[in-house]
Parts: sequence; structure tokens; C-alpha cells
Amino acid sequence: MKLISVIVATCVLGAVFGLDDFLDCPGNDNILGLFRRCCTSDEMPNGCECFDISSSTPFTNSAFHKPECPDNLGVKFILYNNDYAAGQVIKYGASSHFNPTYPVRVVAHGFTDSGFAPWMVEMKDEFLKNSKYNVILVDWQKAAAGPNYPQAAANTRSVGAMIARLVQHLHQSGAPYGNFHMIGHSLGAQIMGYAGKEIKRLDGASLGRISGLDPAGPLFESYGPVVRVDAADADMVDIMHTDAEAVVDAGFGTRYSIGDVDFYPNGGKHQPGCPAETYGLLSMISFEDEKDGGACSHGRAVDFFTNSINKCRYNPPTGGSGCTMGYHTSVACRGDHYPTTTDTAPYC
Repeated sequence: MKLISVIVATCVLGAVFGLDDFLDCPGNDNILGLFRRCCTSDEMPNGCECFDISSSTPFTNSAFHKPECPDNLGVKFILYNNDYAAGQVIKYGASSHFNPTYPVRVVAHGFTDSGFAPWMVEMKDEFLKNSKYNVILVDWQKAAAGPNYPQAAANTRSVGAMIARLVQHLHQSGAPYGNFHMIGHSLGAQIMGYAGKEIKRLDGASLGRISGLDPAGPLFESYGPVVRVDAADADMVDIMHTDAEAVVDAGFGTRYSIGDVDFYPNGGKHQPGCPAETYGLLSMISFEDEKDGGACSHGRAVDFFTNSINKCRYNPPTGGSGCTMGYHTSVACRGDHYPTTTDTAPYC
């Protein structure tokens, strides 16, 4: 309790008196807190972190919405592994059934979705069938709620920082950073980019891999790599583009190549078997309700990745298995690739 009290006191002092480079809260909340929010919580890196959205930073992408703090985010981390399949909510600093000898797979959903969504559960199950893993599902449903997309986009920064704090704790318990594979869909992909950036900032280390499943494009794709998921965020970053059209054309994904390797299945814009998508962000009022409708192409990325774990190999037209799309992509694979799929599950 004394340590937490010291952290709280020093963070408050940093915010009030403008103490630079003190913990993770340099400066104050500037102009009555209009452009910066400082969060004091043991779930944040070093117990305190500030998020600036002013024009003096690259983070002008959230339409003046500031990231929220852990007390308002409602984030849950649910751990599953082959020793404890029932699932356990875990927190930074607390004991758990985490097994540091197993590789770690961390999965995050996107806008208007849930950590208990059927696709999240299915992906977790496929991982546990494949080998012995720790699988952590990130439920940030409250922070990702619609209809306020800019607020959810802003919250990706604070959720990413919380994930980094947890990963740092699990690393200290014996899990190498290289054993962490982060998988994020849509805004979840942007979250994983921030988690990777935080680990580099905190420890000068790299996570093993980030897989971005149709990373959210609106408010991200036209910004630099510090704002969005990027190839520098982990030792390997593979990106899958399934809805890579402009938002004015009802696209929700990122159009541009941003990873070490980028896959554009079926051309990357519209997926076979999906209906025409005409409503853009309006299709995302409830992702689960529209996963097979207005958000079908956007959601197909999670199906491709899940099926690639045990069921399918989505090889490029050249037939090179090293650049198969999905879970088994080789760490040596680079560049853009254009595999084709079928129009019915499992799409291979």
C-alpha cells in the first residue's frame, strides 16, 4: 500500500506542478485538461501515464476525444491454458494459472465487439487444440462501445498501455517477450501496435509477433507509424487486409501495406460470399450482429486466421507455403501477397 500511495502522490505532483520526466506523467493536464489526460493506476506502465491529443503531438486522430483511464474502461483479461481451461480473470501483479513455459497468445477484438464473442472463443479453442499455450482474451467491450467511434479509437491507446503493463508482469514471471504473439482485429490491431510500442519504451525489448486482422482504417491509416500499428512494433508484424476500401466506399480496414508482410486475400477489398457492404461505420453498431452482413468482409479476417491454425493453408498463387496467410506465416516472409479463398467456410 505504501508503494501505491507513493505512486499516486508523485503522479499527482507531476500533474499539478509540471515535473518533467517524473514516472510516466511529465507536465500537467494543460489548459484545464482539454488536451491531455493523466491516469494514475497500477494497471498503467509505472503506475501513471499521460495521453496528449494536442497539435504538438502526432495524436490528433481522435477528433478531440481523450483516452479514458482504467477505472472507466472496464477492461478484463481472461486467461486460458491447457492446465486450466475454465478461464481466469487476471490482473497486473496478481497470481494466476499462467504458465511461463508456454508460448502466449493475446487476442483483442474491435469496435462494438466483446471478449466473449463467438469468434474469440473459437480462436482460443483452436489454439488450445494446436499446442500448449497461454491464451489471453482481452475484453474491452465497454471502452469499444458504439456509437462513438472516435472515443473507442482514443481508448486504444490506454488499453494498449494496460496490455503492455500486464505483459511486462508476465515477462517478469519468466515468459520471454519473444514468446508473446499478439492478435488484434480492427481497433484491436491498433491496440496491439500500442502494446508493442509500450514494451519497447519500457524495456527496450520487442514482442515476438503482432498479427493485425484487417486493422481499422478510419482515424488511423492516414497517420504515421507512431499512431497506428506498424512493422516496427514487434519482431514480426503480419497484416491481413480483407476490407481495404475507403470509408466513403463502406470500407473499414486499412488499405496500405504497414507490416513486414501484408496479405490481400481475394484482392483485399471484398470477400467472396459476403453481401455488398454499403453502410460503412453504420454497419458496426453491433459487430456480432453484422459479422455476416454489413461487416462481413471486415470480419472475414478473423475467420481466415482462426481456420489457419488447424484447418487451412491459404497459400499465395505461387504456392509458396512459407508465405501462407494466417497463423503459420513464416518469419522470413516479406512483402505483399494475394492468396485466394473459397466463398464458404472454412474458405480453403
